[in-house]
Amino acid sequence: MGLDPAHAALDPWCRSYDHQNLHVVDASFFPSSAALNPALTVAAQALRVGDRLATEWTRG
Repeated sequence: MGLDPAHAALDPWCRSYDHQNLHVVDASFFPSSAALNPALTVAAQALRVGDRLATEWTRG
């Protein structure tokens, strides 16, 4: 994740720079493998992105 599409595949909200309707909310958004089980981090990220999507869609 990053702010510059030249150096990152996803923006800070896990949206693909190449495909604006694609959000990555599984463990593949990590830049490297996790040392511990990342299940809670992945769940928290999915909830964060889901809340943002719900807000965007209800605003129209």
